[in-house]
Amino acid sequence: MKFFRIAILIVLAAFIGGSTFAQQMGELDRFENEKLETINKVRLFPNPTVDYLSVEIANSNLKDVKFTVHNIIGNVVEVEIEQVDENNFKVKVEDLPTGYYLLAIKDDKQKFRETYKFLKR
Repeated sequence: MKFFRIAILIVLAAFIGGSTFAQQMGELDRFENEKLETINKVRLFPNPTVDYLSVEIANSNLKDVKFTVHNIIGNVVEVEIEQVDENNFKVKVEDLPTGYYLLAIKDDKQKFRETYKFLKR
């Protein structure tokens, strides 16, 4: 049992010492001056929804955005989509039956494809 405890302490000491060495060598600081931006941050609200699902695409470089709504088994569902402004859209879901749906957003020119789940009450 003592051997097991000593082995664990040695492994922990090696791990902690190794990360300290990496910090001293600058490995962990190499991205310090890099600016990491999230492009095309998508937010769906309210979720769950009753009438309209609002879609906000922040920090976007998308120009030709296409939306497709699928039911939970993958069938395409026809819905009205209104563009409120450049980065905000409204999806009319009031006529859909209650359940989970998938909203696929894509822009072929920017090679952006994402799918988001929402609940219609």
